[in-house]
Amino acid sequence: MIKFFRKIRQRLLSENKFSKYLLYALGEIVLVVIGILIALRINNWNEGRKNTALEQDYLISILADLENLTFNTQRIYVNQFDEKIENLRFAKTYMEAPYAIVDTTNFINTITKGAASFTGFYLADNGAYQELVSTGNLRLINNDSLRKDLSEFYTDMKIQTELSKRYHTEYGSYINSIRPFDNENPGYIGNYDMLEFLEELKTKKFRQLTDHELSYAYRTRRMAKIIVRRGHIMQEKIEKELKRLPNGR
Repeated sequence: MIKFFRKIRQRLLSENKFSKYLLYALGEIVLVVIGILIALRINNWNEGRKNTALEQDYLISILADLENLTFNTQRIYVNQFDEKIENLRFAKTYMEAPYAIVDTTNFINTITKGAASFTGFYLADNGAYQELVSTGNLRLINNDSLRKDLSEFYTDMKIQTELSKRYHTEYGSYINSIRPFDNENPGYIGNYDMLEFLEELKTKKFRQLTDHELSYAYRTRRMAKIIVRRGHIMQEKIEKELKRLPNGR
């Protein structure tokens, strides 16, 4: 092909048809430019396809992280804290209006369940988003609104995680100091510990610790419900975006 065009040029020059040569040369340049533009367009198209596929992979991974996050937050910080709060309220009810205890062991075990605690929110399900940010691939999320929402969600989660680590009470430690807990035999309590526990229920310190633990439990459960609700909203937005993308899943 190159030899063919070269022969045409040489023939035009030898015949002194300079004006035709210029037109031909211009046409050849135009063809080269068109070829380059087509190649660039194909390259951009291929690059766009790769970026779209990568964007989909990231969104699917983030979606899986969010599903784990909302599930575990609901299970641990909502459902189990519901039981924790119920047991703490039970303890307060007895403090405020003592009644005849039928089964002392069961009574004490119910109250001590209120000491079950978890330090801070467990934010382990954010690996996909952290990779997206650390690799500089956040730009792959073409939906500006979704990109902004993801950034705000994980920033707020990080803030809440740090804040929750600073908020703790001495209720659990105090319970364990008056009633040793055996994981292999959780229902057991010695007679001396039983009597001491019932005495502690009457003290001002125990009532104050219970109120403090209740405040912690209410706050934690409230934040957990917000996280679950916002997590579900983010899942819906990502699922909607995946359906919108080419070959969306």
